[in-house]
Amino acid sequence: MITKQSTPASGSGLYTDEAIKKGTILFSYDDWVEDEKEGWVTLTTTEMQSLTGEKRSLFLRYCYDLDFGKIIGTFDWTCARHIANYMNHSCDPNMIYDSRDNIIARRDIAPGEELTVDYGTFIANFDQEFVCSCGAHNCRKKITKDDWKTLVPVYGIHFAAFMQEEIKKLRKERA
Repeated sequence: MITKQSTPASGSGLYTDEAIKKGTILFSYDDWVEDEKEGWVTLTTTEMQSLTGEKRSLFLRYCYDLDFGKIIGTFDWTCARHIANYMNHSCDPNMIYDSRDNIIARRDIAPGEELTVDYGTFIANFDQEFVCSCGAHNCRKKITKDDWKTLVPVYGIHFAAFMQEEIKKLRKERA
């Protein structure tokens, strides 16, 4: 079972109280998209960059990229109902995307572990506004909109679906 718990670094995060096998679907794309039908808005990168103050802070807390130039988020924290909204970042995550935009276990996960994902696998429109302190041996400290370009050798095809065509182009350029 996955639960939301307090974390010292980020306020809250997701933890498992049971062992999870590599490849297990933890968050179905269809489930969390269903949750976003009420109170969520899609902004262009320019619109998001123009947000200020509390409005910007709240939007950035729950948003993610839908496509290059399009970001979905909410200005009302009560609309962030799906537990997947509380996934934290790690530069060495235990969850990744599958080919259908589900979040799956990257490796076997032990009971008590925090469930994390690398924000570089789905953020391509803006730099994160926090300093990463995940503690991973490969911690990047700063999470940028261009990280995905250097992460392709690490994660292969395990990125958000909207990024797949650009990843194919990048691989051709590097071949």
